[in-house]
This record gives sequence, C-alpha cells and structure tokens, in this order.
Amino acid sequence: MQPTASMHNQSDPFHDLIGKSPALLSVIDMARRLAHTAATVTLTGETGVGKEVFARGIHSLREAAGSPFVAVNCGAMMASLAESELFGYEKGAFSGADPRGKSGKIELARGGTLFLDEIGELPLDLQAKLLRILEDREYYPVGGTRTLHSDCRFIAATNRDLALLVEQGKFREDLYYRIHVIELDIPPLRHRPEDIPLLAELFARRFGCTVPLDEGLHLLLALHPWPGNVRELRNAIERLCVLSAGGSLKAEHLPPAVLRSAAHWSPLSKQHSDVSPSLPKQGALSDWLANYERRFIESALQETSGNKQAAAQLLGISRMTLYKRIRALFGNDSAN
Repeated sequence: MQPTASMHNQSDPFHDLIGKSPALLSVIDMARRLAHTAATVTLTGETGVGKEVFARGIHSLREAAGSPFVAVNCGAMMASLAESELFGYEKGAFSGADPRGKSGKIELARGGTLFLDEIGELPLDLQAKLLRILEDREYYPVGGTRTLHSDCRFIAATNRDLALLVEQGKFREDLYYRIHVIELDIPPLRHRPEDIPLLAELFARRFGCTVPLDEGLHLLLALHPWPGNVRELRNAIERLCVLSAGGSLKAEHLPPAVLRSAAHWSPLSKQHSDVSPSLPKQGALSDWLANYERRFIESALQETSGNKQAAAQLLGISRMTLYKRIRALFGNDSAN
C-alpha cells in the first residue's frame, strides 16, 4: 500500500493531514521527530496550507493528553490590547479592565502549548518582551510588579518572509534567530498535485456527496493553482456539493476562479493564453471540457514522447485512468 499522510487513524496526531505526496510526507516525518524536544518550532508556508493542523499535531506529540493548546492570531489582536492579551493584567491596570485582573494567553497555556500564528504581525515592543520570555521564561503582567514564570512551549507560524522583515526593520533579528531553532516549511497545494484528488474526494464525502468526482472535474481542479491552498479547495468542494443539491456534480458549480484557470490554460504551449476563451453557454460545458482535456492529454503525451506511464504521472492520474480517458476522447485505437 502506498503511504499516505493519514490512514484515518484517530490516534495519529496528524490524522487530519491527507496526502501521499513526497513533499507533504517529508514535512510530517520531520514533525514526528519533535516529540522529545522542548525547542521552539516555527512553521512557515502560505495561508491555508494547514499550519495550525501541524501545530496541533506537534502539541499532541510533545504534551500529555488534556494539556492546553492555546492559539493566538497575532495579526488579529488590537495593538492597544495585544500586551494584555498575551501577558494578562493585574486589577486596576487600566481603565475598563476587569477589577479582578485577568490571566493572559501565556498563563492559560501553562503545561501545554502557546501557538503564535502570524507572528510577523506582532508589534516590535511586544517582540522584545516575547524574546525575554523565550530566553528567561519570565514576564510581567500589565500593571504588575511581580515576576511570573512561563511554563509552556511555543510554536510560531507565519506566511511572511521574516528574514525580509528583519532587513526592513519590522522584525527583531534576535527574536528571528531565537524562534528559528527548528523551522518546518509546509508546501503549498500546487507543489503536491497528487494530493488534490484525495482531498477533493474526502471533502466531497464530508459535505454529503455520495457520487465520486469524475475525471473532468478532477482535470479542472488540477488546472487551478490554488492560491488559498487546502482551505480554498475545501470551500470549492463545499460549493460544488451545495449547488449540486444531491444530484450529479456539475463543473459549472465550481467557483468561477477555478473555471477561469482552465479557460486561461493552453496545454499545447504550456503558457497562459493572452486571450481568454469565453465559457460556453449552459449545456455545452461538457464538450468544452472534453476539448480541453484532449489538448491537455496531447500536451502530456507530446512532452513525454508518447510514454503513457510518464504522461499519467505528469497529469497526476493513474496509467489505467489515462488509458480510459484516451479511449473515451480519442477512440479505442489511440489507446494502443
């Protein structure tokens, strides 16, 4: 059996990561090696690649069952409240504060993991205080005079180039090197095309679709670059299932961005067309898709000098599926 990132074993901390691509499996293998280290981990990658899923998996590996996992989106915190959110505050610390004081996220994560998502958005003054926590494990709550000790492990994540932010003076260099003890770069979906069909079928089942996606739909999904990554694919399949309303899955129910990607693709030249062909009227989409699928297969066969096994790998489908599509699109003689 070919290895996949998840065999649906609920006890596996990475069971929510579905895929068989070497790019994904390699990162998961690296993440599994972190079970016995308390070092700070930084997850990098585009938005929607699953950084929090990885963070929760690493937390499950390193911490006891039931220990807290506290996620903080540094980009969503108001600058004026960010310090009190992280460090907490003593009673009477500022106007409008809870008279009893309040514990911060660091305290709430005691004995577990604090996940600092989008750490590149953290204000510079808080970066200095975070550096002290990472180095000395000590901090002061807002309005407090007593030193508190942090007892949690840190995982950071970002979709920005922190090294560039350091050059621009927007991120502290000392903090940059402090959090980059271990870095895991999560690949975008366009770098793991083998996983798109697996994810699409999984999401379709989750959204109640009992009919599998046909090859035409899989082709359309393969042509899209998925800038929003797994999150965007999930939303696209949800839309497909909702608009199909229990009937057959139709390509026109995919998001317009996915259809535009196919319309711009010119397989014969391997370039995006300068002029976008208009989408067909309702009822002719199957013919339009078949035409593009033929061109896509022809391009793959041309590039691989007629080697169908290599062409199938290039297209992200099995050799038998390629044979079936060739017979359906070109006739029986072309499959030989």
